[in-house]
Amino acid sequence: MKKRKYVALPLMIASLLMLLVAGCGKEPTGANSSEIVGSTGVATLKIAVTEASPPFSFVDKQGKLVGFDVDYANEIGKRLNQKVEVISTAWEGLIPGLLANKYDLIIGSMAITEKRKESVAFSSPYYISGAAIVVHKDNQEIKAPADLKGKNVGVTLGTTYEEEAKKLGANVNTYNSEVDQLTDLENKRIDAMVTDKFIGAFTINETKRPLLLLDGLLYEEQIGVAMRKEDTDLLTKVNKAVEEISKDGTYEKMAMQHFGTK
Repeated sequence: MKKRKYVALPLMIASLLMLLVAGCGKEPTGANSSEIVGSTGVATLKIAVTEASPPFSFVDKQGKLVGFDVDYANEIGKRLNQKVEVISTAWEGLIPGLLANKYDLIIGSMAITEKRKESVAFSSPYYISGAAIVVHKDNQEIKAPADLKGKNVGVTLGTTYEEEAKKLGANVNTYNSEVDQLTDLENKRIDAMVTDKFIGAFTINETKRPLLLLDGLLYEEQIGVAMRKEDTDLLTKVNKAVEEISKDGTYEKMAMQHFGTK
């Protein structure tokens, strides 16, 4: 009995060393890993949203990240039976961050364009919006898109709005977020801004800024969930979730909550 005890001790030490070495290795990511949860093949589905972009994603007075895209990201996770980590990222860094594997999806109210499709894959549209013009309520010169010619117009850097404003002959001022644009517009440092119609409507209604959303859209945009091109299985799952969210009334409920319209 005593002999068996001493023979087993080296084996026990060796086993413990093997466990320690295994514990220091790379976190398992394969389909057979016990860390995998949900249906995407990753322990936590990381989803990027745009920083400082109310009503889509912004930090509230309690310091919590909230907004339509944040809620939509969590709903996607729910439909995929997946734990979600929402990451707030500057607009210009969204696609580079995705391609660098910092997260798995972008739910950042990103318009589906042919140029972007060269770099990433998109889901079916999760909502449809469009480019709208916002001016100061005192502005009497800008009534239609053609009136932007020669005017100082704010847009978010890297958006489709930038290209459209340039086509209209505007002097384009680029910003990292809508918040700074709105402040400059309110203080008449720019003549107008081109932004998403939902952002314009939300901001004017919620903040009571002295701004006016012009009738009509410069153009309509389909907004999709972006992911890496090689993530074909994830694309299939996300498309199914997007379809379900639309059909069962969940999208309409979230849109009315955050935008006041669908």
